[in-house]
Amino acid sequence: MRFKETILSLVAVALAILATTSCIKEPSVSNKEREQISLKAWIALNKSELLDNFQENGGYYVEILEDDKNEMLPINGNNLGSEPIMDQDTCWVFTKMTGRDINGAVCMTRSYELAQLCGTFSHSTHYAPYVNYGGNTNMGLLEGSYLAMRNELKLGDKTYKMRRGSKVRLYLPSSIAYGEGGSQAEGGYEGQYSLDASRPLILDVEVLDVVKNPSELELEMVRDYIGYEGIWTQAEKSESEKSGEDDDLKLKGLYYNLNYNPETDDVSTHKYMQPQCMTESNKLYRPYTDNRKYMDGNMAVVTDSINKILIKRFGKGIPRNEQGEKTQVTKNGRAKIWYVVRFLDGFVLDTNIAEIRQYLFDEKTPTCEVFSYSPSDDEGKEADNRQAIGAWYYCIPQMHHGAYGQIITTSGYAYGASGISGSTSTETSSSGSSLSYYNAMNYYNYYNSYYNYYSPYYNYYDYNYYNYNYNYDVDEDTVTTTTISTEILPYTPLVFTLYVEPYE
Repeated sequence: MRFKETILSLVAVALAILATTSCIKEPSVSNKEREQISLKAWIALNKSELLDNFQENGGYYVEILEDDKNEMLPINGNNLGSEPIMDQDTCWVFTKMTGRDINGAVCMTRSYELAQLCGTFSHSTHYAPYVNYGGNTNMGLLEGSYLAMRNELKLGDKTYKMRRGSKVRLYLPSSIAYGEGGSQAEGGYEGQYSLDASRPLILDVEVLDVVKNPSELELEMVRDYIGYEGIWTQAEKSESEKSGEDDDLKLKGLYYNLNYNPETDDVSTHKYMQPQCMTESNKLYRPYTDNRKYMDGNMAVVTDSINKILIKRFGKGIPRNEQGEKTQVTKNGRAKIWYVVRFLDGFVLDTNIAEIRQYLFDEKTPTCEVFSYSPSDDEGKEADNRQAIGAWYYCIPQMHHGAYGQIITTSGYAYGASGISGSTSTETSSSGSSLSYYNAMNYYNYYNSYYNYYSPYYNYYDYNYYNYNYNYDVDEDTVTTTTISTEILPYTPLVFTLYVEPYE
């Protein structure tokens, strides 16, 4: 009985204390502070060795994955190697990025290997390094990656500066990641799931190259591609376009080829270059390893298949020695054009030829129309108001009806320093669930087995808690169609293969 009385007394005391303190208000904690506390707790549990790698400016943690060019020296020491990004007022950085949520699920990736593992790989996506301005003003980089590149990183009692060759993993609070809006990646760079609002981001950043002048890099790439000007002709402005002291009519980085014919094209001699920062001695990435299409990077196989499609569809075309003034399009003429657009590594980003879309993009019944174009319609217009890019405006007049031709151009006569963002649209015709119980469990098991390198935490991942749920009701007739518009990065040269229909 005395034990029972003692317990009742303790309860009474607790109630009395509660009564006297119930009017005391708890200190308010913002969502940002709450997330910062949670992120620190997660780091302490899963990556305790990174607690000393906390960056005050931004409130994030840094892990060094690889370091080809840096040497980490004591604080106030002088770093050696290539010039750090933060020490360059003006530069452009080429990066390979992958973002995950705090549970390890991929929410975006520019890695074709990881996209294949995640089941998000797309034949319409050019898994090339992301290119953006990395100078002393942020003009588009994710805030967390920009802070890491532009600041000296504290790693315990050492410091680190990012530069070419750096590969880091950043543990970012949402305030310097995707914030209250979260992220839904597009253009084929999607992951398993989107990133929910106000969630931390684990971001892998690999710096593949840093350049001062991307325009000069483009010119070098184009010159290396054509090799010599024997079969390529440099495009020129008309006399009426001369202005002020500009008496040089030749257009740097813009060439056309009237000798091209798919029947005689020797694809084995083509110089297929990986875009921006791929060289024979430094193979930083090989984006095409799907055997059905790109044959482990052998673009000559793809080109040969495309050439056979062109010949079957349009014939051999008018030979160069039979082209003359009567067949030339001229600036005032109108051309009906069928085209294939490539990056310099041979990747086809767009075409209006149905058979090629079926071959490359697995489209079953593509809708394609001929492009009707008259250069005179764009005369005197600003680039934004033209029907076609500048490369077409200057080169199409030189093309011939009933003949093939090619154009190679730097971004200055294409999509410039802004490029074109990739986009993804999905249409689903179904009223049922998209994931059965067994499929959900199989995917869950795969998920845990793939990401268990992070920590044992993922073996206790609560599938339903994070809303990756299953449903027993499955509609077997569900059809989902996904259309991806290929991204064109800033400062990216393009190659056009054209066929102009015979004159009517």
